[in-house]
Amino acid sequence: MKDVALREIFVKAVCARGRETFQRTHRFRAKYHPEEILGAQITNPRVRATYETPGVRISGTYDVHVWYSYAGGGDSSHDHMDTAVAVQTFDYSAPVPVDSLIEDLSTVQNPEVRVQALRPPRVKDCTVDADGVIHVTVEDGHAVQVVGDTTLWVPVYAGTGSDDYLKKSDDELWEALQDAEEAYDDDLDIDDDFDWAAEDPADADAHVPGHPNR
Repeated sequence: MKDVALREIFVKAVCARGRETFQRTHRFRAKYHPEEILGAQITNPRVRATYETPGVRISGTYDVHVWYSYAGGGDSSHDHMDTAVAVQTFDYSAPVPVDSLIEDLSTVQNPEVRVQALRPPRVKDCTVDADGVIHVTVEDGHAVQVVGDTTLWVPVYAGTGSDDYLKKSDDELWEALQDAEEAYDDDLDIDDDFDWAAEDPADADAHVPGHPNR
């Protein structure tokens, strides 16, 4: 293929990604001694992520609301029951393992982290022990991406601003791109049997060299 070259460009790209599901148990005391847990709910979830070479740490807060019954009016016979709601704010912090998409993640410049809640925090279990301590088990899940400044190799075609280039058919342009990628693979001595399968089957095509969906 003539008039095709490779150029190294400086871009901001996703350099690593990961996901993790968490489960943690919080313990606290309510104003009154709970006799029975009637319900529990999470509100005001907040989360942020920071880059810690060579991984990511998420931290956040949420409010836990627990509705419970207790013996009212000081009646030790428990014939009369009242209800109350206990609200407690909890902080958490945990590492998220990531898979690097580049050769050396520690070389990423100006890294920043994007975080998305795959599973909002929810109460999985809520109980009270004999001492009146409430135990709340919370479950959530997050996905993270490390975005940073890195370099990429791209094919460069001579005459890309000419009318002849603009008149090329999709098949001709696709053939030119395949020729450039084959030349690039030869330069890097890449094994043809390399497994390009993605972790997510839905993303597999995005990792196959020469696929039209790239």
